[in-house]
Amino acid sequence: MAKVADRAAGKGLVSSLALAAYSAAALAPVAAILILSPDSSGTGMAGMIEALSQPRSLRAIGFTLAQAAMSALAALAIGLPGAALVARYRFPGRRALKALSVLPFSIPSVLIVLAFVLFYGRSGYLNRALMWAFGLSEPPLGFLYSFWGIVLVHGFYEFPVVLQTVGEVWERLPKDRAESARLLGAGRLRAFVAGTLPSLAPAIAQAAALCFLLCFFSFAVVMIFGGLAGSTLEVEVYRRARLEADASGAAALALAETAIAMAVVALVALCERGSSRGSAAARSAGGSPELEAPRKAALAALVAYALFLGVFFCGPMVSLAVQAFSTRGGPLGKATLGLGNFARLFAPGSPFAKALAGTAVTAIPAALIATVLGCAGAFALRRRGAPSKAAASLPLAVSGIVSALGWSLLFPRGGLALIPLVQALACMPYTLKSVSAALAALEAAPTEAARTLGAGRARAAAGIELGAVMPSVLAAFAFAFAASAGDVNVPLVLGQGGFETLPVYLFRLSSAYRFPEACAAGVILALISSLVFACKERGGRDA
Repeated sequence: MAKVADRAAGKGLVSSLALAAYSAAALAPVAAILILSPDSSGTGMAGMIEALSQPRSLRAIGFTLAQAAMSALAALAIGLPGAALVARYRFPGRRALKALSVLPFSIPSVLIVLAFVLFYGRSGYLNRALMWAFGLSEPPLGFLYSFWGIVLVHGFYEFPVVLQTVGEVWERLPKDRAESARLLGAGRLRAFVAGTLPSLAPAIAQAAALCFLLCFFSFAVVMIFGGLAGSTLEVEVYRRARLEADASGAAALALAETAIAMAVVALVALCERGSSRGSAAARSAGGSPELEAPRKAALAALVAYALFLGVFFCGPMVSLAVQAFSTRGGPLGKATLGLGNFARLFAPGSPFAKALAGTAVTAIPAALIATVLGCAGAFALRRRGAPSKAAASLPLAVSGIVSALGWSLLFPRGGLALIPLVQALACMPYTLKSVSAALAALEAAPTEAARTLGAGRARAAAGIELGAVMPSVLAAFAFAFAASAGDVNVPLVLGQGGFETLPVYLFRLSSAYRFPEACAAGVILALISSLVFACKERGGRDA
């Protein structure tokens, strides 16, 4: 017994040390910015407070919080109706609607920005259609380059998170509570509030907090649309560190940004625990209800929601594809469908091939590292308490810009080699969560039988449990690859202008107003992400 206790204590010590090292690696970039920035090491707390109290800094903090809060509300408003539909009804396209959950993590934000410019811009397809339909001489929609333009893009970009997070919990909830309330005379709305909403509240709060965090760290959207409206902390950190050589200001804003994000990450972890308990209670109460065919009001709501998404969400995506396949004979020439934009990408001397190779050499190692670390963390933490699992989410509190700037200070000569490592650290919380969920769903009987027959814990885990969760492991790899391939922040900072991936190349094409070529490059990147996501979905279904 003493040997068993010593062995268990040793394993606990090893996992605790590994978790401490992981947490230190997650927060190391912030510490590097605070300590190693050229003119910030001697400023102290007084200098930090002075930098944060500047009107420009206060405006950035206020604008960041305001746009993130309104964007999260917009995502909820768009995503909750979809969550209700996919949770209760079966209809053509249901799986495709749920598949949109990968969008905020795998499709680069700069591609979404480009699509929305083409559709909602002053010369975009929607404005041109409205001018033609109503005989207008001026574009009626001019909100895109404003605060509400940022909110619009964020809302459509992040609503799949709400749809997926809330829809999964809602789909498992039995109908007995709401039906009991209806039998007692409660109306439909009151029955929903009394019987269903309490079980959904943690998932809704979790989705809202995650959307807030993603919008809080938004970079490309604000860089392009926020020129007149305002600037966020993420953009200000990048500008002060890279463009203005204001290391003290960048350090102060990085610390403020990380402190706020850590509070949001803690809220996400708390809501996730509540959501998991609600789902478990629902399953024990009677399992998932059968999906119904939509009728009358439900069918009308489904058609209206499909039309809404088709126009306002799919419209920008279709606009991007149309622009990618449109070629002109000259500046004023008539547009015709063709492959001219793609031909220019693959022309001799074009940097596109180099950018494509750059994406491969960073995204593949990043996905491998994130998957290995995520699997190791999932097996190590499955018997640990909530504080340990919350600590594993620390990388979510450090933005891509802050992380890249910090690591570039720690290893000034290892920028390119650091790109996959930094991207892997950012993806690990998601891969860990994916594998952990699969492990939690496993039955204990096969593993216990193997242990009874003499297999050690490590052998049983490798031979039985790892094989059982392999579809989720492959799905985690696919997700990490798609997320790393779509990342623009880390390569933009660590590449320092001499190294390009597809998202960085797309960002530079858009900045140079070479929209047709940018759209063609975006279509290729979207196809790569879609293929990888298809593998992820297949792995998830097999799991």
